[in-house]
Amino acid sequence: MRSNFRYRPLALLLLSGVACADDGTLQKVEVSAASGTVQREADTAARIIIGRDESGQYGDNNLAAVLKRQPGVSVVGNEVRMRGLGAGYTQILINGDPAPPGFSIESMAPEMIERIEIMRSATAEYSMQAVAGSINLVLRKGASHAEHEWKLGSGRVDERFNPSASLRVADKLSGFAYAVTGALDRTADDTSPMTTERAFGPQGQLLALRRMQSRNASSVNKASLSPRLNWTLDHGDSITWLTLLDWSRTRFDGAARETLVLGPASDYPHNDATARASIFSARSDASWVHSFGTAGKLSVKLGLNHSRRDTDYAFQGSGSDDAPLLLRAVISNAIDDSLTSSGKYLARLAAGHALSVGWDGGAIRRSEARRQRDTFFAGGQPYALDEDYIANVGRLAVFAQDEWDMTQRLQVYAGIRWEGLRTTTEGRTLPPVRSSSGVWSPVAQLLWKLPGTARDQLRLALARTYKAPTTRNLVPRRYTVNNANSATNPDFQGNPALRPELAWGLDAAYEHYFGKSGVASVSAFARRISDVTLQQLSLQNGMWITRPFNNGVAQVRGVEMDVKFPLRTWLADAPEIDLRANAARNWSSVDAVPGPGNRLASQVPATLNLGLDYRVSPMTSVGGNLNLQTGGWARQDAQAGSYAGVRRTLDAYALWQPDGKTRLRLSLANLLGQKQVQGLSYAGDAGLRESMTATPGSASLRLMLERNL
Repeated sequence: MRSNFRYRPLALLLLSGVACADDGTLQKVEVSAASGTVQREADTAARIIIGRDESGQYGDNNLAAVLKRQPGVSVVGNEVRMRGLGAGYTQILINGDPAPPGFSIESMAPEMIERIEIMRSATAEYSMQAVAGSINLVLRKGASHAEHEWKLGSGRVDERFNPSASLRVADKLSGFAYAVTGALDRTADDTSPMTTERAFGPQGQLLALRRMQSRNASSVNKASLSPRLNWTLDHGDSITWLTLLDWSRTRFDGAARETLVLGPASDYPHNDATARASIFSARSDASWVHSFGTAGKLSVKLGLNHSRRDTDYAFQGSGSDDAPLLLRAVISNAIDDSLTSSGKYLARLAAGHALSVGWDGGAIRRSEARRQRDTFFAGGQPYALDEDYIANVGRLAVFAQDEWDMTQRLQVYAGIRWEGLRTTTEGRTLPPVRSSSGVWSPVAQLLWKLPGTARDQLRLALARTYKAPTTRNLVPRRYTVNNANSATNPDFQGNPALRPELAWGLDAAYEHYFGKSGVASVSAFARRISDVTLQQLSLQNGMWITRPFNNGVAQVRGVEMDVKFPLRTWLADAPEIDLRANAARNWSSVDAVPGPGNRLASQVPATLNLGLDYRVSPMTSVGGNLNLQTGGWARQDAQAGSYAGVRRTLDAYALWQPDGKTRLRLSLANLLGQKQVQGLSYAGDAGLRESMTATPGSASLRLMLERNL
């Protein structure tokens, strides 16, 4: 149900002084493989927990590689998806708070993370913008004892070296603890994608065929620093200050050369592009926890966030004879500032019964400026475009939730959350844009430990979630392509009339736990999404443009399974091997799009992971994981479609520990080196047009030395 969202700025200002922090468990729980399984078994709200040891097992230098091996999670490009759904259906949280606009999970160094929580269903405490589910990145915790750890490593991919280093220093004193974690990392690659474009007439005759061979060299230099201070006060109170600073410098150099077989050439058959970007982000929050003894606990948090991106881009288009035709220079920047706060009071009503009420507010300001200068060497008039806009977003939410162990075998969670958003955007070349929405989101979860069994249980969850439009999709600014505008390579323009997508979701699961850390689970889910956002492709003044719009209802459903256990659980004399497997099958259909293949947001149909870890000796361990993501054609509307090839990835590692403080880790990623294929198609009255891009894959090697002092 939608409602108008109105509140006075003064109310937001007053509420910003109080913030919702976790009741302490978020930051203070050490999670091993065994304890992660125990916590998964005990929590009323279904979640999968990946501890620091597990996330660092393969020596990955980005979190996307860690997450692709988890049940029900897929990775497409830089986007992490649950239920296979892209386009923002999966919510990314940092310490329980929504990640800031423009956040990329690859920008977060794994060394900064204490654990990862995968939540299949929503809870009232967190934002309900989680149609597919939520992934919560919990930053490194405070110290319980003195810690000194450093890591040095280097990788090699596409004949380019990728060095890395990290350092952590922490200690606990009387009434005070501190921890500082820092990381440096460089990633670089060099790819050579080939794009083939074909056009067919109404009778199927070939009208055009051209190939574009590209070479793209990119690099990212990153630095991260996260200090954390914690004071323990009288009567059990505590104050925590936590900051995360990230710097990155990116560089891109690309060249493309077209081979014409049939039909017309593109506007710029030979073209080159360079891009330089500087990105800085700072996240800082202070939290206070006050204990009322056995009666309850009050948590308060206030946070500040800032990020800035500066980009310098140049495109040079030439003819097939290398004669220069166009020089396009673009300088842009984007700045995001926000003040966030939330608060929760936890009342312990009785043994196994807790009631929480709280609120969550924030004020976000995003400004973007872009200056474009085009020079035409064939005699055209120079073109200049200066654009800027400022978007102000207000967010306010209130929630209540009740967790109750009704019996020894029945646990119930019930909650309700109201969340409102108001966005105001204005700019030099844009008309003012205003958007507001409010959503009531009830949620209920049930955990039933089956009678007559030791550790078998059923889960059931019902929740209403939503997905708010992004600022980019709301602003009616036009983003133009540099070369060969077509139905398969259109411009993009936002739509200020977009509404939030609303969803009802049902989740069910059967879980069986055995041994110290064994688990086998089968689950199913269903979602009904209204006002689903689709892309509308149209031809305007000879230029193809796509824009988002709301159009009807979509149905999403699927099943998942995962199992992991030590082999010795079943064979006492077996080698020390841990086995794991998970698989997911997803379906969706959009009512307004004719089938077959009318999947929502080009949903990944299926994922599969098979892995093992073998402790060869007290000093040596090895392991491997095979990941599979299926693809195929998906229809965006009656005429347009997209294609994604099957992705197969094989990763492996070897770990040598000569003593209790030293580790030498060898990681091998993407050993199959499979070619990645993606494509677009458009079928209209004039015939069929399709574009297919194939990017060769390459394996990477990484060696890391880790030392605890």
